[in-house]
Amino acid sequence: MLEVFRRMVNESIRIGIANDASSLRKLSLLSYNQLAQYDSPSYYKLSAISRAAGILASRKKSLRRGLPTKTPYAVRQQLVSCYGFKTPIGQETGT
Repeated sequence: MLEVFRRMVNESIRIGIANDASSLRKLSLLSYNQLAQYDSPSYYKLSAISRAAGILASRKKSLRRGLPTKTPYAVRQQLVSCYGFKTPIGQETGT
């Protein structure tokens, strides 16, 4: 699942660069339908788009400041969404 999430982030970044989109709204309108090919829950797709928007916004900020940038892509598997995870009732979570 983590590898699929990383590929979804990279696909969203590719779409954002091709269409010069770095805002979350524009990127989600452009890439949500493209991510339909991945067999994963929709909240993972939204998290991937959000992560890609953050990466593209950071790149745009660096370019505005005159810093050289490479083509961005996600290397690490970085799924942090917890929308779909449930804790069983009656069990304590360890600290």
